[in-house]
Amino acid sequence: MVTKSLKLLLLCVLPITSAFTIPTTTTAHYHPHHDTTSSLTTTRSTTFLSAKKASSKKKKSTSGTNSATRATRNKAGKRTASASGFGGAAVEDCPCGSNLGYMKCCGKIHKDASAYASATAEQVVRARYSAYAKREVDFIVGSTHPLNKNFMADIEHWKKTIKENCYDNFELTKCTIISESYETIQNGNTEKEIGKVCFVAEMTQVDSRENTSFMETSTFERAGQHIRGGAWLYKEGVIAEPPSDDDDDDDDKKLQ
Repeated sequence: MVTKSLKLLLLCVLPITSAFTIPTTTTAHYHPHHDTTSSLTTTRSTTFLSAKKASSKKKKSTSGTNSATRATRNKAGKRTASASGFGGAAVEDCPCGSNLGYMKCCGKIHKDASAYASATAEQVVRARYSAYAKREVDFIVGSTHPLNKNFMADIEHWKKTIKENCYDNFELTKCTIISESYETIQNGNTEKEIGKVCFVAEMTQVDSRENTSFMETSTFERAGQHIRGGAWLYKEGVIAEPPSDDDDDDDDKKLQ
């Protein structure tokens, strides 16, 4: 269950995310007209991980001191955008939990437009998650679909809003992909490409050291080669409670 401290934070945060999305259920602001002549031409689906293994964990750490907690809070609360090239960003671990270096994973997508254009929707989810951890506000804005209901015409104001509410009270520790699927919908002479990614975002509250998580199914669409080289853009997300350990126990009993 999403903790009280997380819920309070979310009341103040603009619900855009990654797909990493800030944990509030969202629905599309724009609904295309339904055409009975439309036909589904291509569907591909890949499951990466059983949802059972992405269970929410909420524990309080018994280690550390008040001074250590304060140091952690100061570090998390003053995150700055990463720098590419040689240096810390080139060798540090990627926040998405891939076990790769940041500049070999999400950092490359953040800094290289061609890498972003060729990334899968699953990779964009990870990149958006890492963008919140690294305060890569330009990428958060640039990877949002124009038809996302939270898209702002005043880009500078939008960026300022995100900077003021960039999960600074949390350490973003891991993004676990549950599944991804893709489909192409043919409607007359036009095609619409849609990608959906289900993931669990994990984080730690810097003061209480409480671990929490939420699950989201994010929808992406390509808006054409003229927008970010045809990259996947985050259109909407639906939040749900992540599977719990009790769910695993119930499934195990059914198999016995």
